[in-house]
Amino acid sequence: MKIFRAAAICSLVLAMVISLTGCIVIPIHKRYDDIDREQVASVDVYDLRNSESHYSNFLETETAVYTLSEDQLDGFFSDLANIRFTDNLIITIAAVDPSFYYGDWVVRINYADGSYSLISCSGYGETYDANGQVIDSNHFGCDDDEWEQLVGKYVPEDIF
Repeated sequence: MKIFRAAAICSLVLAMVISLTGCIVIPIHKRYDDIDREQVASVDVYDLRNSESHYSNFLETETAVYTLSEDQLDGFFSDLANIRFTDNLIITIAAVDPSFYYGDWVVRINYADGSYSLISCSGYGETYDANGQVIDSNHFGCDDDEWEQLVGKYVPEDIF
């Protein structure tokens, strides 16, 4: 009986130690293939490589470096739909703060109703209503090189 009790206690302690040191990562994938092209007014590109702010308040200090032409929009949305964005749901005992950081290149999709969405590769994006209030945010990011190739394909070389 003493051996059984000692084995049970050791097993419980071992299970507890393992559970406290591990975590579960659940990847969630998204593609921006559901954007209604008819509702899009314009697409602006922001270059934050030399900016002091890579957070949502960058719109207060930065201006778009390029606005895609009407002829570029269909190709851009087709290429954007091919990029897989990922967010990781992390289940752990310790708190894990998500990213609130925009990367070097941010795309702003402006809709006809005055709302707009900000997309980047660094694991943060927001959607604003026509009054400039955040109505949605996400933490989807993608491969940096793939994002830069997309932006570089549509932004002129002298800007990129």
